[in-house]
Amino acid sequence: MDFGVYVTEKMAACRLADLRAESRQMLLLQSARPYRRTVRYELGAALIRVGRWLAAEGRARPNAGVRVAR
Repeated sequence: MDFGVYVTEKMAACRLADLRAESRQMLLLQSARPYRRTVRYELGAALIRVGRWLAAEGRARPNAGVRVAR
């Protein structure tokens, strides 16, 4: 099938208009959706908090019990 340049330009313009409309619709849907943190994010944050809590327990002793030779 042989299309002329005019027909090809019109088909491309229609497709581009469709893609732009779809993009606007997707942006609107994303802006309306409430932001939720993922399970992976929450798990990582919880592990960081646990690690900091465990590290705080070892602070009671100077040098964490390690002797330094002089």
